[in-house]
Amino acid sequence: MLLNANIWKYLTGIILHFLIIIKPLSSQGVSCYKCMTTDPTNDACRDPFSSLLNPIQNDCQATSVGKIGTFPARYCVKITGRVTSVDPNANASYLNTILYYRTCVIDNIMDSTKSLETTGNFRLQGLQGMQGSIRLQGFMSLCTADGCNHSNLLHSSLSTIIISLLLTRYISGFYY
Repeated sequence: MLLNANIWKYLTGIILHFLIIIKPLSSQGVSCYKCMTTDPTNDACRDPFSSLLNPIQNDCQATSVGKIGTFPARYCVKITGRVTSVDPNANASYLNTILYYRTCVIDNIMDSTKSLETTGNFRLQGLQGMQGSIRLQGFMSLCTADGCNHSNLLHSSLSTIIISLLLTRYISGFYY
């Protein structure tokens, strides 16, 4: 009977650590870079990308269709392409230039393709207060890890869980 009581104490400790450590991680938005090409001749948003010129936006906030306000984002977005046409209301200086746009979104904007990467023609409207819309031919990708760097997020989360389990085992050792 004493053995079962010790097992329950150990399991309770593990569950408490998971609730304390993992719950706050899941309620925050993903951290993303946010920038847009504003001057094609001096573009800090282009590739190769410098995080020194564009610091990461922690707990990135975005709007959602049909909702008022901003909410924690679930995806980082990168759109790259050549501007093929602009509406009469848009800035015509973007025509035939390479545009880079990085931001965060709540909804999967490529839900219809069931993919996180696509190439083709895109129409973008209302970018950072830009009037009208532009069309570009290029590449769009989504990711769910901070800064679109999958290995760092997985490594951090895994190490946090392992340390938590080891601490639980160490602390529960005092109760035996």
